[in-house]
Amino acid sequence: MKLLSEPISIIRRHRRAYFLLNAAFYGLFVLAMALTLLAPELQGYFKPDIDQAYLKPGILRSVADAYASRNIVLAIGLTFAVNLAVAVFMTTVPSLIIPFIGILAVLQRGILWGIMFAPVGPHPAMLIPHALTLFIEGQAYVLAGFAAYVHGRTFLRFDRYRLSSNWEAYKAGVVSTVRIYAAVIAALLVGAIYEVFEAIYIIPRLL
Repeated sequence: MKLLSEPISIIRRHRRAYFLLNAAFYGLFVLAMALTLLAPELQGYFKPDIDQAYLKPGILRSVADAYASRNIVLAIGLTFAVNLAVAVFMTTVPSLIIPFIGILAVLQRGILWGIMFAPVGPHPAMLIPHALTLFIEGQAYVLAGFAAYVHGRTFLRFDRYRLSSNWEAYKAGVVSTVRIYAAVIAALLVGAIYEVFEAIYIIPRLL
């Protein structure tokens, strides 16, 4: 809980940005899902490529194999590692180079999820248990985007944080990012645990 107290404190200081990012992410998710319900061919455009990624040799194939073999510990570990890598390398690292840019990747994910998980396939009931996974893991990505916002704002408005230069502000923003990542990691770990149990024990009963 002590580790989470620092990201909670940062969220309180920037609560408006945090709530706006949540509204944007989940709002785009719902909008994309609604559009896919109206035009189901959208899902058919994206889904084959994603499904193929799990069939090719690589980390995603390893994830799929862990689920198929019901290796719970390995499946949780790989799911967590993949999602953490996506958050770090698609949101955080780009934002350390170009301020705020990683937020676009977070919003893009909200749109893609809305299309991919719209209940238009042969098993729409799967969305019911999977909605919790999407919410928890979505929150992790929102927090990663929030960290990008805090870093960028600190860097560009260093005078408001009583810092002497952009470089000092950049380093302070990195420290804030690391602190926020305690919450990102917690959300991804909880999400991975639930997703594995959902995929292995809940969804098969709905098929």
